[in-house]
Amino acid sequence: MTSQASVPSGFTESLGTKMDRLADALSNNRASIRADGVYVDVYANGTVRAVVIDSEVISDVSGVGQLIADLINRAREQAQQQMADLVREVSDDPRIASVVEQIGDAPQRPLPTSLRPTESWDDGDDPWRPRSPIAAD
Repeated sequence: MTSQASVPSGFTESLGTKMDRLADALSNNRASIRADGVYVDVYANGTVRAVVIDSEVISDVSGVGQLIADLINRAREQAQQQMADLVREVSDDPRIASVVEQIGDAPQRPLPTSLRPTESWDDGDDPWRPRSPIAAD
């Protein structure tokens, strides 16, 4: 199971560090559970990483299939809850709320006039293309 780094009380984790932890968790977060001689390791997305059956503990295999399925589901739920907690932690950060508020309606806002292309537009009049000091007209 991946572990979260503990953050000392009163310490504000940098936003970059918090986002890095979230990105890592989205790819790698998993949970492991062991019961009655069966061990499962499951990623938060539901992918089963490992199933190990201890043959010294289990002599009757009649209920092993259901036990494995139950453990996989419990491990997946645990890993998903860890992910949800981390996503909530990141989204509750006031710095994230501020950024979301600032960019929330950005697609609907008009471009500043200094960034709008000119009205006349053809291949030779591209306002975004850098001009070479040696280019001929």
